[in-house]
Amino acid sequence: MKFRVFFFLLFSQFAFAQVVKTVEVDVLGRPTWQQIISIGKNGLVLFIKSDVTKAKAIRFDSDLNKLWETELFLDAEKQPTAYTVDKELITFMFSENQGMYYQVFTLNVNNGKFDYKGFELREFFQDKDYVYLGNKVLMAGQNEKGAAFYNFKFDEGFGDFLSANLEGKAQIQYFQLSEDKSKIETLWAVKESSYTNEKKKKGEFIKDAYTVYAVYDTTGQRLTSIKIASKAGSFPLTAKAIKQNEVIKAITGTYQANNGSKGIYIALIENGQNTLTNFYSYNQLLAGEPSLKDEDIKKIADSFVFFPTEPIFHNNQISIGGSFVRAEYQTISQSNGSYYDPYGRTYDPYNRYGRFGGTNTRTSSKQVFKGFNFLLGIVATFDLSGQLIRQKRIDMNHFSLQIVENLAITPQNSYAYISKGNVAVGYLNLGASPILYKLSNDKSENKNIAYIPNYQGVRYWYDNFLIADGSRLKVEPIKDDLPLNQDNKKKKKAISNPPQANIRKIIFLSKIAG
Repeated sequence: MKFRVFFFLLFSQFAFAQVVKTVEVDVLGRPTWQQIISIGKNGLVLFIKSDVTKAKAIRFDSDLNKLWETELFLDAEKQPTAYTVDKELITFMFSENQGMYYQVFTLNVNNGKFDYKGFELREFFQDKDYVYLGNKVLMAGQNEKGAAFYNFKFDEGFGDFLSANLEGKAQIQYFQLSEDKSKIETLWAVKESSYTNEKKKKGEFIKDAYTVYAVYDTTGQRLTSIKIASKAGSFPLTAKAIKQNEVIKAITGTYQANNGSKGIYIALIENGQNTLTNFYSYNQLLAGEPSLKDEDIKKIADSFVFFPTEPIFHNNQISIGGSFVRAEYQTISQSNGSYYDPYGRTYDPYNRYGRFGGTNTRTSSKQVFKGFNFLLGIVATFDLSGQLIRQKRIDMNHFSLQIVENLAITPQNSYAYISKGNVAVGYLNLGASPILYKLSNDKSENKNIAYIPNYQGVRYWYDNFLIADGSRLKVEPIKDDLPLNQDNKKKKKAISNPPQANIRKIIFLSKIAG
C-alpha cells in the first residue's frame, strides 16, 4: 500500500474555506467498504475491508500524517453492526448468518494492536447496538418479549437476556457508555398498540408513540427514565442525542402528527426533567428559493426517509441537519431467447424451415437497483429555549451506491454536503453560493462512475474542520507472457488462461476548513 499527498490550489471568495490537504491511499485486492472513525483532535482511523478475508486499519493524526498501519484477518462481508470509541480503544462488532455468530474486534488507537473475541447467539434477538466492557459485551435490541439486553461474559463463555423494563414496542436509538464507564445512556423509540376489538385482538393500531431517555448501570439495571411525550397530536418517532454537559441534554428526532404532517422535534432535559419539547414541520424547515408547494413537501416526506447527521452543540445553540433519501430502481428489458408461437406475428406456415419454424422472441423485464437518491438536505439552528434561529434547505440531487453521511455541520455555522460527486461548503449566516471542490474534472456517468474520482461522504471532524472521503477503482491487467508451444518445428498458438486483472481502490481523504 502506498500513500501520496497533494495539495489543492483553489481560489475562492472566502479565504477561510479551503481544502487544506488530501491524502491518497492505494489498496490492492478486492476492496469493498471503508469507514472513517474520528477521534477528534487526535486524528482519525481509516478502516478498510481490503480483501475477502482481510481488513486494514490506518491511523492518521489531525494533519493527515500516517502514524501506523495494521492488517487483520476479517472473515465478514458486511460493515460492522456498530462501533464504539474511547480514549484508547476502538471496538467493532460484526454479525454474520442473521446474527447467530458475532465477532468483536478491539483496536488500540495508540499502536494499532488488535484483539479478537467471538461468540454465538442462537436465540431470537434483533440487536441494534452494544457497549464493550472488556470482560463482557452488553447488546441492546429486541427479542420476543420486547426491548431487551443480551449480556455475554467472555470469561464464563455464557450470556443471558435482561429486560429493558419498557412498555410497548421499543427500538434502541442511542446506546452510549459514559466516560467513567459506570453508566449507559440510552434513547428508545416506543410505540404502544391497542385494538379496535380488544377481546379478539383484531384491528391493531398505534395508540401512542414517544421516546424515552433512560440511564442504566453496566449490569442492565435501569437507574432513571424520562419520557418525551406527544404534544398536540404530534408523536415522536425517532431520537438522537446531543451531548452538552451534565446539566443540560438535548434530544432531537422526527415526528408525525395526527393530520399527517411530519417534521423534526427538539427536546431539552435539565436536571433530570424534560423541560420543553418543540415541533417543527418540514414545511417550515424546507422553506427556501424556489419555494416548494405543500403537496410536494408531503410527497417528499412520505416517499423519502430522513437520514440525520450528527447534531452540534455550540455557543448555547444547537444545530441539526439531515437529508431525504430513498432507494431507486430502473427497469431493464432482456431477451430470453425464442419460442414457438403459431399465433405470433412472425409465424409463417410456409417458411423455408417448415410449418414449425415460426418463432417469436420473448422478452422480460426486471427491476435493478440504481442507487440511493439524496434529494434534499436540511440544516437548522435552535437556541436553548428550543426556538428556531435559522434554517436552510439544500438541493443535493446526489446519487450514491451506499448510504453514508453526506451532510455535515461545524460549530462555526458552516455546512458541507456531497452533490454529484463533489463536496460543497457553505455558510448559514451568509447568502453566497457554496464553494465547490472536485477530485476530478472528468465527466462522471453511470457506466464509469466507479472509475472517476468522486467524493462520497463528508462529516464533522474537530474544531472547524471537516473530513471528506472519496474513491475510484483502477483495473490493471496481468500480463501473460507464455512462450509459443513448438512441436515438430511447427508453431502453434499458445494456450493461455483467461485474462486476469488486479483491482485497486484509491481512497481519498480530504481535510477541509469550514
